[in-house]
Amino acid sequence: MGKRTKLHFIILCFLLLTPVAKAQKTATVSGQYTYVITENDDVTLNGAKQKCIELAKAACIKAEFGEMVTSDVIDSNTETNGQESSSYFWENTVAMAKGEWLGDTKPTELDVAYKDGKLTFTAKVYGKIREIIQAKVDLKWDIQKDGVNGRRSATTFDSGERIYVNLRSPSAGYVAVYLIVGDDETSCLLPYPNDFDGRYPIKANRDYVFFDKSVDQTAYHYKLSTKRKQEDNQIVVIFSPNPFTKCNDITGDKYHPNSLSTHDFQKWLLKCQRKDKDMVVDKKWIKIYQKNNN
Repeated sequence: MGKRTKLHFIILCFLLLTPVAKAQKTATVSGQYTYVITENDDVTLNGAKQKCIELAKAACIKAEFGEMVTSDVIDSNTETNGQESSSYFWENTVAMAKGEWLGDTKPTELDVAYKDGKLTFTAKVYGKIREIIQAKVDLKWDIQKDGVNGRRSATTFDSGERIYVNLRSPSAGYVAVYLIVGDDETSCLLPYPNDFDGRYPIKANRDYVFFDKSVDQTAYHYKLSTKRKQEDNQIVVIFSPNPFTKCNDITGDKYHPNSLSTHDFQKWLLKCQRKDKDMVVDKKWIKIYQKNNN
């Protein structure tokens, strides 16, 4: 009787796991990528070779499965010369590929050419890849500000106005909220600076209002500001049923939240998404105006 029960349990587990296995696609692919370095690029020949091969693999994965996108912000520095911007472009391009390289099916073909002070690497790769599937929890969230008749949804703000975020999740988990500004700076709005474990847990099917001390005494309130006539920012909400810790940032003062460069934030977020298939990243644009300019 015990053996039969165990056998039934094993069969049931197999049946439950089968749809997941089928949903995760695999493919046999081939493709190539050309990587160019100049005398101004601080990279070794072996490093350039490895980057070219990794970028070729990433190109194959993107062509087959697409990519994970963390932000609509266009970085104008990723294609300039120099080690920092070049490395950032390479790391993000590889990390954003929505799949993983399982192995080579044929040896990599590599051609190297030198012309007009430029060294060109062209790698052709052959292999098998597997799709990274990310579940989507149906988050309900809204950006708000104070109005004449109470709080209301908003995507435009006057400089100096307070911002609030309402959120509701069908499952328990952890949430973070970030603000991406236009000058390569990202601020951590949630968890609050006084949350020393770097995590903000929430319960299922419960309405939360962030940045409101009347609702949560531990909350911080934030005012949006700009020195320009108009500024476009992004609010990024991150949720996962699995514990995650906010990225490593620089402690702000009583007038400014903790922050870090947008480059570092993007790299951290991409790594989190690759490790956590359940993570949900959602973004909304907001505009901030100098008063009397909207």
